[in-house]
Amino acid sequence: MITNEFWLDRWLNGRIGFHQEGVNAWLVEYWPSLPKGSHVLVPLCGKSNDMIWLAEQGYQVTGIELSPLAVVQFLGDNDLPYETQQVGDLKIHTVIGLPLRIVEGDYFLFDEKDFDACYDRAAMIAIPEEIRADYVAHTKARLSPNATLLLVSTRHGGGEEGPPFSVEDDSIVTMWGDAIQKVASEDLVQANPQYKERGYAFFEESVWHILPQQS
Repeated sequence: MITNEFWLDRWLNGRIGFHQEGVNAWLVEYWPSLPKGSHVLVPLCGKSNDMIWLAEQGYQVTGIELSPLAVVQFLGDNDLPYETQQVGDLKIHTVIGLPLRIVEGDYFLFDEKDFDACYDRAAMIAIPEEIRADYVAHTKARLSPNATLLLVSTRHGGGEEGPPFSVEDDSIVTMWGDAIQKVASEDLVQANPQYKERGYAFFEESVWHILPQQS
C-alpha cells in the first residue's frame, strides 16, 4: 500500500530514483508560452529544479511537497533564502528574490484555486490506481477553467509494478477529459539499457497537453 509514510520513508532513506538533477527536457521543449506572472501549480514537486526553470521564465510557481526533507534539500541545495508561514496543517516557504514558494504538507489538504497552469512530471504516476482519479479531480479543482496542463505519464510492462505506475492512455483521457492531447512519446527501453536490465519489455514515457481554448 502506497501511503504518506511510504514516501516519507523513501526520502529518509534516499530511495529517490524519480528525482532528476537537471531540468526535464520535455518541460523545456513542450512548455507553452504563457503570460508573465501566470500562476503555475507543481503537485508532488520533490526537490525538482524544474520549478526554478519555471520561475526564471517569469511565472509565479507553487510546488506542493509532503516530505520536509525534500523541501529542506531543495532550498538548501539551491541556496535559496526564504520565509516560512504556518497555515493550518501546511507550511508555506516563500523564496526571497524568486517568484517561487514550496507548500510543505499533504497535497489533498491544499485548497487554493484558480491556477493558470499545472506541471505534472512525476505526480499522477506516483499515485496508486485506487486514488488516482481523486488526485486528478483535486488537481482540476485547483485550476482555472481555461488552464494549461503539461503532464508526463508512463506506460510500461514486464518489469516493476511501480511507482512510477503504468497508466493507460484511455485512463488519462477518462480522468482529464477530451481536451487532453498526447504530443510526444518515447520508449525508454530503446534509449536507456537500464530499463531493459530492470526487466521492462517496454517503458513508454509520454507528454500530454491541455492548452487554453482560443477565444
